[in-house]
Amino acid sequence: MRNIPDPVTWALAALLAWPGLAAADDSDQTQFESFVVAAGASNGAARACGASEPDLAEHQATARRNLQRYAQEYSLRADGYDALFRQGQGQGKAMMDEMKQSGVDGCRGVLGSFQHERAISYEDMKAALAEVSDGLPGEKAP
Repeated sequence: MRNIPDPVTWALAALLAWPGLAAADDSDQTQFESFVVAAGASNGAARACGASEPDLAEHQATARRNLQRYAQEYSLRADGYDALFRQGQGQGKAMMDEMKQSGVDGCRGVLGSFQHERAISYEDMKAALAEVSDGLPGEKAP
């Protein structure tokens, strides 16, 4: 098994912490939408942890560019991208607020992963998504 980048691991953990999102459907489209929500959650969590506005904007632009390219490459719909990303932002913030209320400070890990993720290349993102989803859309996992 390849080493999964920390931001993807964290984003999937954030996604799986919200009932109904990850298990909604196994379709490629639903999975893509879950990736968009997870990217938003990473952004929202980083905001809750004090990430700078320029870094948040760069992360959001990188996620949009990479995920929309992914959608185009695999003939997925990205028309609801902005709403899904905003949904994720709210969930990421809420998750960090809950962690802080319970006495857990996950900000160090979130911000470290966020810094990597805000400049992740398309190929690295695609490889990480393939790893966590057992293959790319239309392909079987090795």
